[in-house]
Amino acid sequence: MDDVILAVDQGSSSSRAVVLDAALTPVAEASRPVASGFPAPGRVEHDAGEITESVLACISEALARAGAGWPDVAGVGLAAQTETFVVWDARTGEPVYPAISWRDTRAGDACAGLRAAGHEAEVRSRTGLPLEPAFSASKLRWLLDEVPGARRAAASGRLLFGDVGCWLTWQLSGGAVHVTDPSLACRTMLFDLAARTWDQAMLDLFAIPGEMLPAVGATAGRLAVTDAAVCGGRATISAIAGDQQAALFGQRCWTEGLAKLTLGTGAFLWCNAGPTPPTAVQAGVVSTCAWQIGQAATYALEGFVPNAGAVTTWLRQLGVLGTGQWPRIRPGALAAWAGDRSGPPWCVPALFGLGTPAWTPLATAEIGGLTADSTGQDIAEAALIGVVQQIADAVDAVRSGLAGPLDLLRVDGGLGRNDSVLAAIADLTGLTLQRSTAAEVTALGVGALAGLGAGQWDQPALAGLPFETDRTVRPELPPAAREAARSAWRGLLADVVRRAREGSAS
Repeated sequence: MDDVILAVDQGSSSSRAVVLDAALTPVAEASRPVASGFPAPGRVEHDAGEITESVLACISEALARAGAGWPDVAGVGLAAQTETFVVWDARTGEPVYPAISWRDTRAGDACAGLRAAGHEAEVRSRTGLPLEPAFSASKLRWLLDEVPGARRAAASGRLLFGDVGCWLTWQLSGGAVHVTDPSLACRTMLFDLAARTWDQAMLDLFAIPGEMLPAVGATAGRLAVTDAAVCGGRATISAIAGDQQAALFGQRCWTEGLAKLTLGTGAFLWCNAGPTPPTAVQAGVVSTCAWQIGQAATYALEGFVPNAGAVTTWLRQLGVLGTGQWPRIRPGALAAWAGDRSGPPWCVPALFGLGTPAWTPLATAEIGGLTADSTGQDIAEAALIGVVQQIADAVDAVRSGLAGPLDLLRVDGGLGRNDSVLAAIADLTGLTLQRSTAAEVTALGVGALAGLGAGQWDQPALAGLPFETDRTVRPELPPAAREAARSAWRGLLADVVRRAREGSAS
């Protein structure tokens, strides 16, 4: 058959492979589940070998379903969960410890100690990241200190470190290439965001031997070649990217001020911030590299809300929603919502903490304003409005760090199929939303990058390929009503956070 692009999306719960044709249309796909281990409170791990095996299995199945073989593959793109990492023996290829997940918080105390010692401002100015255990450096230090002999072996070059994209490239190339890209390297807290190189000051702060770090290449380019003994054939690995960065590219947010919002279990807001690192970024917003094509980099601002689709599961557990039922925000609800006990029921669903900009670990939900007439539908609606208000908080924080306006928000993810949620986000942010028809925007993005890297198309040709949306939503709430709803939420949220902090201090 004609040349195809093989796009891999390796995530926290599954690995997926999608075969794309010359028009970036999915031809076939396959997936495999990936297990998570929880060996102790706050610890989240994966079997690195299982990650590799799952990717190889779904690649093989997807190619077979497409009726394609390795000679048909023009390029391979690898998108990976961003902060999860592996440390392995350079000679044997065996991991010395399970892959440590981005969700793992075992280094929380170490990060708190560094903050108390006054290092947070330097970390943020050099790396663009908050000093949080989600990022790799503090957990890598933990591993080197805890695994017997690891620090000495790393200093001698016998141990290698890599994000999941780097690990898969090393595995698929038969151990020939140890490389990552800036979109993944910048999530380690060891990478100078402006210079796009490993940062010696950060290596010293976290006591990380530079000898174990990968080379950093462009996001799109001829990075490695698959080993036929491992994969069953040879093809160029022509793109490596973080999964959210790939989704931003897949949503064609290629110019400054275009943003994408992935509405899954949590909500991931990423906005193209242009060709230079943003300089005036609000606390709680992450500055990051989105991709590098040739020598030109594109940067992004990130906002994160941990409570999005997960709230639906919680409402079902409460019995507020039945199995298969979905919450809905009724027309007029935002205009009527006052955010205090004189108005309709309200909810702050901070079940997994508050994300951007507060980053407050509440792990609770507070509900108020219930009356004898309140129904389960009222509670579900209040919880969903609480989710949308948190998303609007993240949008406001990200928007404040942009040199220009935030023009458009492109939406994907399961909760994005809820039209009432899209209407509420538009009303509370004042933004126009577009919903993509593509179900696999991460694979689409890394596939588009792989085609660039392999020379299948250039950027003008890529821009000419089809891109479809199935819904456009514009704000309808008058500006005065929008500000009233936002102001009421901010006051309510401040009260909830204050009570939570007072309770934890008592």
